[in-house]
Amino acid sequence: MCTSLSLGALDGSKFLARTMDFAFELNGRPTFLPQEYKWISSYDKKTYTTDYAIMGTGAKYGNNYMVADGFNEYGLSAAELYFANAAKYDTEPTDGAINLVAEEFILWALGNNKSIEDLKENIKQVHLIESNAGVMGQNQPLHFIFSDATGATYILEPQGNGLVLQEDKVGVMTNTPDYNWHKTNLANYLGAQTTNFGAKKFGDEEVIPLGQNGTFRLPGGYTAVDRFVRTAFIRNSTETPKDNKQAVNTILHMLDSVTIPRGVNIKENGEASYTQYQTVLDLTNKIMYFVPYGNRKVYATKLTDDLIKNQKEPKEFEVSLDQEFEALN
Repeated sequence: MCTSLSLGALDGSKFLARTMDFAFELNGRPTFLPQEYKWISSYDKKTYTTDYAIMGTGAKYGNNYMVADGFNEYGLSAAELYFANAAKYDTEPTDGAINLVAEEFILWALGNNKSIEDLKENIKQVHLIESNAGVMGQNQPLHFIFSDATGATYILEPQGNGLVLQEDKVGVMTNTPDYNWHKTNLANYLGAQTTNFGAKKFGDEEVIPLGQNGTFRLPGGYTAVDRFVRTAFIRNSTETPKDNKQAVNTILHMLDSVTIPRGVNIKENGEASYTQYQTVLDLTNKIMYFVPYGNRKVYATKLTDDLIKNQKEPKEFEVSLDQEFEALN
């Protein structure tokens, strides 16, 4: 369970943002991965080397840092989201190709592509393999959202027809069902509006509105379907932010509408699936904003030229997981 959206500000800055909703504790932190970072594929133990530096939410599992969302030095960004009962990967590797398990795909994508256009071409050599060899110990059904410095936003949903990018004109992505299903389902919510409905007569009786009623059609649950509709409506209706700072604030308010408190969504095994963190990725200014569940403080890490040039090893940035307060008296 996750929600992602892309957005642009009036000053030209572009963003990709997401909630990370999961039960397994990922322990993700803002993490820098340098150029020429070498990582070993969990699938076939081959070593790969990134061309570009990455800033994202990462954690080290075994030999590698894994990245669930982030951007690279050219502004290409990505996020992985759960795609249960829908993701269909190759069952066998392809000779001469790059064969990966799904949770490694973002590491390859951000490490070796500058833009969506690069990605369209280069994914022809990549195959995602159905395998339990990944760091999670079992096959992970995932789909992916990408956005680059131009604001172009695409999704990739492995459904047995290879790796194909599809433009995300809605600018939103959640979980199963697939994007085309969600897009069609929006037709069921054309009655939702930001303004009030007026009084209406039923026979000779005039019924007066009791209060704000334009959004009565919006679903309020935390299912993927509900979150997609709600986020699409809010994204489409919210005032366009004037600059990058206002955009971060605006996007965090959008994400709050689909942020899942711990205990609201319980899995079959009794574990709580909740929003472990929110990230807002500024693709223009190369800044990652990170909000952990336990602390509503907004942390910012910038992919600076100095970091790219001089930091030759991965670097994790510490964040406090306990709520911080600013006393006013």
